[in-house]
Amino acid sequence: MRSHNWSQKAMKKPDELEIIKIFQHRFGHGTKFVPEDLEILSMANQNFLAKSDMLVQSTDVLPGMTLHQIARKSLVSCVSDFACKGVKPRYAIISLAIPSGFTRKMVNELADGFAKASKEFDVKIVGGDVNQGKEIVIDVSMFGIGDEIVRRGGARKGDIIVTSGPFGYPSSGLKIILGKLKTSEKFVKKCKKSVYLPTPRLEFGLKAARYFTSSMDSSDGLSITLNDMSKISKKRFVITRIPTEKDVKAFAEEKGVSLTDLVFCGGEEYEMVATIPKENLSLVKKIAKRLGIPLFEIGYVSSGEDVVLANNKRNTILERCGWVHLRS
Repeated sequence: MRSHNWSQKAMKKPDELEIIKIFQHRFGHGTKFVPEDLEILSMANQNFLAKSDMLVQSTDVLPGMTLHQIARKSLVSCVSDFACKGVKPRYAIISLAIPSGFTRKMVNELADGFAKASKEFDVKIVGGDVNQGKEIVIDVSMFGIGDEIVRRGGARKGDIIVTSGPFGYPSSGLKIILGKLKTSEKFVKKCKKSVYLPTPRLEFGLKAARYFTSSMDSSDGLSITLNDMSKISKKRFVITRIPTEKDVKAFAEEKGVSLTDLVFCGGEEYEMVATIPKENLSLVKKIAKRLGIPLFEIGYVSSGEDVVLANNKRNTILERCGWVHLRS
């Protein structure tokens, strides 16, 4: 029997990150492989950019989501990754598993969701596959053209850390929907919209990414994003401002929920996190203002390691938290 360099105990219940490392090893990438939001493929003297993302009903779909919203969300995940790299997505291929019993009306609702999202993001759907499954599964592969991308690991000492919007609404929405929590109708509506109709910042990314030194999509959780960018950049990220709004703070206080958990550990935001040299910040602010993007300056990059929350002149390490598939 072939021996492996990981224990049987570790292999009993590997999570998403462990599985990815195993596959990377098998594909010959080794330990130096650095994942990106998009992968660059060189063919016929042309660079293509590709992204694949999967939506699974039992893990990605909340009660109350329509089939139209499910179809749209499956495209949003990929569009968000293109947005943070400043690349225009052009084509998509969709593979779809649907359970038996789907009516023609239900199929039409899915198709309408794909068609409207295609128009919304100006991405042409060019093909795919359909199969039967026990639940809805949608796998989207998206493609664009470009010579370079903004990397996850390019942050420099002195850069300003920004987010393209506030955090905490989707994680508050999850608690409201799944926990059936009661709060103000206005806040519930805002949170449900953030969960059911997330909006990637595509136009902002296309115009502003040229001024970034690093950037990354935040859909797995702000803490995961910040920690990954810090580690790959080999720099310390100092967070001086929690990127959220007053109503999220009020909800956390009302329900006795940790604001830090809501903002940093929730996920599903589809915002971009970027580092910007000070001399470029005013240009990015102008772009954000023109597009109506609520840009948040949340900290700065320094020498060292880890992500730290600066609170009353004390630095607390922000541990990596967020959504990881298959983690118990």
